[in-house]
Amino acid sequence: MLKVSRIFLTAALAALFLGLGACANQKVPAEQALAAIEKKFQESGAEVQKYLPDRYAEIETSIKSLRDSMEEKSYGDVVTNAAAAEDSLKRAIADARVKRAQAMVEMETEWNDLAKAMPAMITAMDKKISSQRGRPPKGMTADEWKQTVAEYDAARDSWSKAAAEITSKTFEASVAAARDAKAKISAIMEKLGVKAA
Repeated sequence: MLKVSRIFLTAALAALFLGLGACANQKVPAEQALAAIEKKFQESGAEVQKYLPDRYAEIETSIKSLRDSMEEKSYGDVVTNAAAAEDSLKRAIADARVKRAQAMVEMETEWNDLAKAMPAMITAMDKKISSQRGRPPKGMTADEWKQTVAEYDAARDSWSKAAAEITSKTFEASVAAARDAKAKISAIMEKLGVKAA
């Protein structure tokens, strides 16, 4: 009976050491897999976050889960799940780039529309301000008029800067600034009853 127990104990210990060995053998691949996906996420995550925020959140959760498995020493789970997470990240990066390309096409159209509309709006507003000769329009105090003119000047300057500085690198920021300038000038024109020629 004692001999059988020793054989069983020896077999159990051997299985345990084999299991620990296999676990230790998976530690390095698990660390490498986690490091690789974290690096890729750090490099391209901002692009995914900007154009596909829901997918970004999903991938972020997957990576957190991988980190948790690493802390729990579930190296096999890390190796297995890292491949799926990396595949998901690669697809998200590709989809985000498609989305960005679509957004750029839309922004080019928007920029062309802004470039056509803004000069006429600015001409109409400059004419209105000039015609007032420093006096506020009817129904507006001197301070209100001064504030309105200051807001218009700031928006006009913002448009001029966007138009002057637009390049392929600054394109998105320039369109956003021009869009904001147009919205502000449109609101002022509506308040004053000014129409673009």
